[in-house]
This record gives sequence, C-alpha cells and structure tokens, in this order.
Amino acid sequence: MSKENIEIDAEVIKAVADEAAKSVKEGLVMPTASDIAKEMVALTEKTEKKNVTSEVEKTEVKSTMDNLSKEMRFAKGVFAFKNGNAAQIAEYNTYVDKAWFDVNKADYQNVATTADGGALVPDPEFVAEVDRLTDEYGVVSRLATIRRTDRDSVTLLSGTNEISFTKTGEAVAKNSQKLTYAASTAALDKYIATLVMTSEIVEDSAINLFNDAANEIARARAKLFDELVFTDATYGLLSASAGDTYKTISVGAAITDFSADDAMNGRYKVVSSARRNGRYFMHPTVWNALRQTKSGDGTDSAANYLFGGPGQSVAQNIDGVPVELVDILPEIGDITANEAFAVFGDLARIQLHVKRLLETKIFDSGVVKDSGGADINLITQDSFAIRATLRVVPQTRFEGAFVIFGTGTVS
Repeated sequence: MSKENIEIDAEVIKAVADEAAKSVKEGLVMPTASDIAKEMVALTEKTEKKNVTSEVEKTEVKSTMDNLSKEMRFAKGVFAFKNGNAAQIAEYNTYVDKAWFDVNKADYQNVATTADGGALVPDPEFVAEVDRLTDEYGVVSRLATIRRTDRDSVTLLSGTNEISFTKTGEAVAKNSQKLTYAASTAALDKYIATLVMTSEIVEDSAINLFNDAANEIARARAKLFDELVFTDATYGLLSASAGDTYKTISVGAAITDFSADDAMNGRYKVVSSARRNGRYFMHPTVWNALRQTKSGDGTDSAANYLFGGPGQSVAQNIDGVPVELVDILPEIGDITANEAFAVFGDLARIQLHVKRLLETKIFDSGVVKDSGGADINLITQDSFAIRATLRVVPQTRFEGAFVIFGTGTVS
C-alpha cells in the first residue's frame, strides 16, 4: 500500500475557514423582543384553549318544593310564615314566582309575591282549588260573567238600549240606530276573611290544612259574590237603591200569595234575549212553599201537586225554566210586606270585576274575632290566623234583563 502526501494550499484552507465561520455566525443570531413576545403568546393560547372544565359535570339545584304535593307545599309555606323561617319563606316564594310565571303565559292571573316575610301568596294549585270550590258553593260565580283585572278600579259600561231591524224599501234612507252606554268609574272594594287554626296542626295533617283553608275561603268568597249581586245595599238586585231601575212583580200582600202564575208573569217581563237564558233565583224555603202548591180540592193527593207529589222525582223548574236556590236570599219566615225576595233574569248580564291576586297573610299574635263576634287571642289560645284579601265590584250590564218579585209595593 503506497502512501501519498496531499498538499492543500493556503487559499483552500482560508476558503473553508471563512465558510465555517459564516455558518456559526448565522446560528448564533439572538432573537429580537418581538420574536420572544410572539413565542410567549403562542404558548399562552395553547394553555387557554385547553378545556379544563370538560370533565366537570354541571348539576341543577332543584327546590324541595318541586317534589311535594300541593297540600304539603301549602302547609310548609304556612308554617314557614308562622315560624318566621326566612330560608323556607324564600324557598316557597321562589317556587311560587316560577309557578305563576308559567301560568301567566295563559293570562290566568298576574301575581307577584311581596318581600320575604311580608305575605304568603298561594301557589296556582291552591288558587285553582279555591276557584273550583267557589263555583260549587255559589250561584253568582258559576253563572255571572267574571272579569279578572290587575287594577284597583275599572270603567263600567252599562248598556241602556237594544237595536232592532225596521222595514225599508229599495233606496229608501232610514235613520240609523246605535247602542248607547252609561259609563262610570268604580273602585274595587276590598274585603277580608280571617280563618283561625290551632297550633297543634302539624305537617302530618297537611291535607286537612290545605282542604280546610281552600274550602273555607271558597265558601266565604262564594257567599260574598252572591251577596254583592243579590242583597248588597249598594249593588244588590233586591236593594232599594238599585231596585227602582228594574222591572217588578208584586205577588200580593204576603209571601203566601206567591204562585206559579206570578213566576211565569215575571218571566215574560224581561227582554227576549234575557228570557232565553234566564233563571229563577230564590231561597230554598220559598221554593219549598211553591213546590207544595196544590190544585183541585187542596188535598195531599199526589195528583194535586203542581210540581209533583212527595216521593216523586221533581225537576227544580217552573214551566221548564230552572230554579236556582240561593241561601243568602230572604227566607220565607223573614219576608214581610213590601219586601223583594226573588229574581228572574240572565245572570250572565252581570259582570263581576275581580282583582287577580288572592293574597293571604299569616298571624300568630294579636286578637281576631270569630264568626260570633267573640275575641280570639292568638297568643293565649295558642292559635294562628290566615287572612285572605280580595278586591271585587259587580256591574249590571243591562237592567232590562231582570225582574224583581216582592210583596205589596216592590221598590
């Protein structure tokens, strides 16, 4: 193997050295501040875009009120206010607010709870139960036109005439007719009812508490509606101040003179549109006396009873027209001379303006009166009271739709 010496001249060595130095210099270039900032932003974006919450499960916190029956829910609300439990009051009001928000979409009622601890606003199921029972216990709430409002006053429009067609020839001008109305503004009157219960009632008897409260408030509400329409001194159909504007029938000097003929005569005094849907309204004792009217020789033979004898299925009507029994109308033993006692007409012609909010408030101290007027000390008698507040005013839309029956001179 031969050895051969290779000689590299100085120029080649210098060229190689210069090239190497150039490469090293390029690799050692320091980054600028702008380059460093861009690199930091890139690294930060990668960190922020990482989904650090992707493995965290979101849970919705539900109120315990959602899982309770309407009876238990109402009882918890009552006891929360009675005991001043701020947490439960807030929970109950939150549930009620949400429940009424859903119902308000159908414009059933507009309700807003007051500040926590201020008042107990029943949930929709309680108010619906009161409405249902009111129709069962009362006549007016079932047959009159109920108009709900969220205002404290309303404008009342009362029709004063009816239009009719008149015969005319071709191209013959006739005077036009128009409906006329009497307008007035009336404030909704405020009424309260107080229900007293003992403190021994516990949540185990929640159903009784719910039913008792709903039934008692409904009875009082139905009675109030009936009184306002029939016997109230200001608005009632039988009141002297309003009775002058209605058609009347005198049955004779005494209530014992009242006959089926009187009832039928009164029916044909109202306008035809009201007669078609009209009903008789009287106290059960008055109907009972009329129902026992006999013909012929007056004996107790079943054949002699105008409306059917004892033991027979007797329809509660006169000449095919329904008779509604109204407990707040005058009883037969209380009817004196010159006194109105019964009505015929179409109750749908009466509007009852009712404020939408049924508000209740709980008291566990103070003195309230029972139905007999006696004082009940809530502290010493270990009781609490539920007070319901209602605003309402009635309006007769057309006075020609009613006739009033009375003894002697009817006014």
